Amino acid sequence: MEPFTAPATRERLRTVWQERPWIADIVLAALVGVLGAISRPTLSFATPEQVAYGFVVFGCSIALIFRRLRPRLALAVVGVLLVVHLVVVQELTVFAGAVCLIGAYTTQTRLLPPWRWGYAAVIYVGAGVAVLTVPTPAPGTDWMVRLVISAAAAALITVAVLAGIVRRNRKARYEDALERAAALEARQAVERRLAAVEERTRIAREMHDVLGHSLNTIAIQAEGVRYVVRTDPQRTDQVLADIGRLSRTAVDDVRDLISDLQYTRAAIRLHVEGDLTSIPDQVGLAGYRIVQESLTNALKYADGAAVSVRILVHDDSVELTVLNTASGERRTRPRGVSHHGIIGMQERARALGGTLTAGPDPNTGGWVVAASLPWRQP
Repeated sequence: MEPFTAPATRERLRTVWQERPWIADIVLAALVGVLGAISRPTLSFATPEQVAYGFVVFGCSIALIFRRLRPRLALAVVGVLLVVHLVVVQELTVFAGAVCLIGAYTTQTRLLPPWRWGYAAVIYVGAGVAVLTVPTPAPGTDWMVRLVISAAAAALITVAVLAGIVRRNRKARYEDALERAAALEARQAVERRLAAVEERTRIAREMHDVLGHSLNTIAIQAEGVRYVVRTDPQRTDQVLADIGRLSRTAVDDVRDLISDLQYTRAAIRLHVEGDLTSIPDQVGLAGYRIVQESLTNALKYADGAAVSVRILVHDDSVELTVLNTASGERRTRPRGVSHHGIIGMQERARALGGTLTAGPDPNTGGWVVAASLPWRQP
């Protein structure tokens, strides 16, 4: 069991107070009630004065429970009860002093101007009147004692007021920070949505360029096959071969990407299993862009690190894995931030019904991108 003073215990208690402030008010009210019960005069039903004092202690404790919900009403009730205390008890008590300090603190944390300073002024005046009107046990030093007690009471109230001001300012800064964080999060969410829309637009444009050109050419070649079959049957195989070549253009682009990136300082290792020519055009284009973006990120954040690209071709899907090891020149990748490049790769994978994950690799300390891109069998 953790001790009460352990950091984890204090953190849990602080969280409870912040999430359920009414618990703190109930605890404070209970402490004030206990203080009133153990201080002079004692709680009893023996005399009317003691009964009235018990009523004041009970009423102040209940009023302090509502100092957050209804601060003006709670402070007004406390003020009236302290006046009753002054009339009935006719002496300065620790209980009354503690309630005054709590009230002074509450004026600065829970009230708005001009109520904040109006209630604080009433507390100053009330404390001064109490000190001046309550009789002292030493008549010869009456005014000297009253001046000392008045100065001490004013100083303590001022400390409580300043503590309330500090608490209010800290809370205001905390709320401002939360608002700025919420605004930043909203802006980042908008940027992510815009990046996703931009990436979808780029995917559609690229698909239009690649598929539009290829399909138009294939359609022309297919129409020509009907004429060639009648006029020059020997050329039929060549025309059909051209159609097959056009359908594999996107796959060839993946090979071109790997050869073009040899200018980088990273050592790229390529491992391919399966027939790349069996990959459809749209899947090949998506894989091309995913590998391109992954290698770009590896160069940007882990320049000089070894990079491996693994391509596994199955009957109805292709799996891509791009892994870079840790590098001494590695630059910090912000945590918890979705880069536009990663968002774009995920959009490409989702557009084909596939998946893509990107994150730190626990084995190498580098970064790994893994994608699975399926396609339908004809």
